[in-house]
Amino acid sequence: MKNIFKTAALLITVCGQAGAASNEETLEYIIADYQYQCEKAQEGFRDIDYEEGDPVVAELGLSEDNIYDITIDKDGKTATVLHAAFTCTNVGRSWCGSGGCDTYVLVDGVSYTAWGWKPVSVQVGDSYVVLVPRSGGACHNSLEIGTSNADPCYTVAAWDSYLQTFNSASSSQYVLTINEFEP
Repeated sequence: MKNIFKTAALLITVCGQAGAASNEETLEYIIADYQYQCEKAQEGFRDIDYEEGDPVVAELGLSEDNIYDITIDKDGKTATVLHAAFTCTNVGRSWCGSGGCDTYVLVDGVSYTAWGWKPVSVQVGDSYVVLVPRSGGACHNSLEIGTSNADPCYTVAAWDSYLQTFNSASSSQYVLTINEFEP
């Protein structure tokens, strides 16, 4: 019975990815969505002199170091990371908070998301894991006392080359979840 579920999951993943966009197309789609949100946010900042048809000034900014590649498996497969620390005219970094920002990890055009800081990949033996730095407030410790946002904390995910998805511990939330949207 367990093999049926594995086979079904593999077929769903493979069939779903057959028409998947490239990492670049998915990245463009995500950035375009943030640009749209930035433009919509400007509606609350219109002057009293605003006239229908006036151009909307909505500059979306992102530091170059917020888009980068990481290695996710022993064969050298890479993922593109977009750490969504965008700035927007009049609203600043409204998509981030004290616990970080949304982060997108793109693999073969499929977007996985996590909340926190910039993920990194670390080689462990002959494989790789993705570490997502999290706000200390998102974690717990063995003393069963709360942690502060300043306390270091990481979640980890490993790329499953067979199932073409990320695995993470079942005792916590998924570290990287598949986004609902696709270009």
